[in-house]
Amino acid sequence: MDYKPIRNKLRSFTFESITIEILILLKEIEKSKKIRFAFWHLLLLLKWNLEFSDKKYQSKNANRNDIIKLLKLVEELEMSHGVFNPNYGDFALNKAMTILAHQQFLYQNNVYWDTFVRQLILFDELKHKHCIKNAFEKIAKISIEKFLKISFIVYLVCFINESSEKGKPKFIYKGYITKDISDLLIQLHGRETYYNYFNLLSISKESIKDFIESDKRAIRNYNLQPFEASIFTRKPFFVYNGKYTIPYKDILKHNFNHFIYEFMKNNDEGFTTELGIRLEKYIKKGLDEIQLKYKTEKQLKTILGEKENLVDFIVNNRILVEVKAIELKPYTSINPNDKILANEFRKNIVKGYAKQMINVAKKLNPNEIYYGMIITYKKLFLGNSSDIWQQFLKDESMNICSLDDLKIVPYENLFFIDIESWDKLVQILKDNKIELTDLLDKIKEADLNPKTKKFNFSMHLEDIFNFQKFDLSYLEQSYTRMNI
Repeated sequence: MDYKPIRNKLRSFTFESITIEILILLKEIEKSKKIRFAFWHLLLLLKWNLEFSDKKYQSKNANRNDIIKLLKLVEELEMSHGVFNPNYGDFALNKAMTILAHQQFLYQNNVYWDTFVRQLILFDELKHKHCIKNAFEKIAKISIEKFLKISFIVYLVCFINESSEKGKPKFIYKGYITKDISDLLIQLHGRETYYNYFNLLSISKESIKDFIESDKRAIRNYNLQPFEASIFTRKPFFVYNGKYTIPYKDILKHNFNHFIYEFMKNNDEGFTTELGIRLEKYIKKGLDEIQLKYKTEKQLKTILGEKENLVDFIVNNRILVEVKAIELKPYTSINPNDKILANEFRKNIVKGYAKQMINVAKKLNPNEIYYGMIITYKKLFLGNSSDIWQQFLKDESMNICSLDDLKIVPYENLFFIDIESWDKLVQILKDNKIELTDLLDKIKEADLNPKTKKFNFSMHLEDIFNFQKFDLSYLEQSYTRMNI
């Protein structure tokens, strides 16, 4: 199926009527879980309405039934993706999960106070050669600290609904930035900062085409756009009728977690390399928090040699840790076939496992069985180590190592962990006095059982270990600095 019939149908209605009907339906979905519509499809229709509506066409007013018919067309377009074809090939279910995760899971991101503090540490406090703090302020016209503080207030208004001393709500979420919220933000941070923040995160009918042309995360193939992360995750405030409207509240969850990362990755050439070094420093904070014994890459060089392929850390002499500032590219997330995955991850995941971890393990003690941890900023949504092994890691690794070599760090002992899950892991070790290898063994055992297998590492932390809350010193210290 092709997207053009949907585009043409949209153009048969007025821009205003489509916009109003979609926004009303999105608010109804927000309020009631019983309304069963794919809100991400509605967000796509809203984006296409902004992009395609044309006053040259003779248009009529749309009603609810017209929106429902359009949604059915989007669903048909979605189901025409090859991954839903029974003949797609091996691991079709896993591929579908990867696609759907990038389509839907981003709206389920956790957001708590640590979301903002973690970014303050990584992007503002930690230092190396490249100053992310200055680069962001130069490009975005707002400091990272003020950006996070304003985002935190928006989070409180939209998701926490803090109460006043008399027990009545101070601010009520109404689906847009109300005057009392804007007055507070201007009072706290100044009018110029207020407008710079919302200019950075807002979109309108007048600005959408320019943004799409410059948006490096956009999928250019319209037939595949039902699966992409909505444009509103990057521009969550829709300027409509003179207000900063929030089309659907959960788009903010992804924005709160990943805007700075995505914005800088797309606008600052020095960002990715710098972030990789800072992630290493961040991991060290967690290791020190729970007083784990470890050797750094620098220390390993003195033991194994300067020219060896080394890992960032070895913990307790058995756990090899490699930090990678990587993520699945937008196009790969909707076309995760094995060949594309292998090409994308040959120089990072494959290298980290087959060249670095295996090499270090062999040099230190070839008779030991080691564990491996690849830590990323974002969740990869590729499944667990068994899924990744079967999709591309096995073939790519066997081009580098023998099967006997790979048994030193068996793929079942390899774990892919995002930075938030790393903090949760540290907290669980701190609270439960459990050994790290025992924790990893419990997760490995769960993943080997089809009934308890999870799609990603973080799901186990909440399921097996019942993670509750953070009291890590490095997070709390920065929380104090934020004064929030």
